[in-house]
Amino acid sequence: MMFYKGVTIGLDFDGTVVTHEFPKIGKDIPYCIETLKRVTNEGGKIVLITMRTGKRLAEAVAYLNCHDIPLFGVNSNPRQYLHSKSPKIYANIYIDDAALGCPLMNSELSSRAYVDWEQVQKYLFPKVGEEMIKSTLMEAPVYDTVVDMHPNKFVNFFTNMFSKFDFS
Repeated sequence: MMFYKGVTIGLDFDGTVVTHEFPKIGKDIPYCIETLKRVTNEGGKIVLITMRTGKRLAEAVAYLNCHDIPLFGVNSNPRQYLHSKSPKIYANIYIDDAALGCPLMNSELSSRAYVDWEQVQKYLFPKVGEEMIKSTLMEAPVYDTVVDMHPNKFVNFFTNMFSKFDFS
């Protein structure tokens, strides 16, 4: 099943993909790359949203390319112009160490908190039984794919689905 087909994730870099060591590239954050690969393998698109510019931005893009993470956009969503002239970068999901509610962790890896990708995985890929999925899908409107959903219905669908599970 490709839950993430057509879903765009706005992804920060420093403190989210790697630890904070700007202007250098920080250390790999555990579980980040494997999570991003799974999202893109399931049809998700990644838009890198970072304050890095010039050479530093090129280094961040190269880092993701070296880890086989395809980018749909860099500091812009290339399909956004189809429905908006707004400069705000559109995504369905934003993962950023500065975002309210994004799970963070502290460890010897870095002196600053960074995204806890093990917790992010629980939100993105809940481990649920087949019966729970069936019951959730039975309550939702029928769509051929998630792509057919209006973005608000997509968010409501997943909010409803996730509310049934205990991630603790």
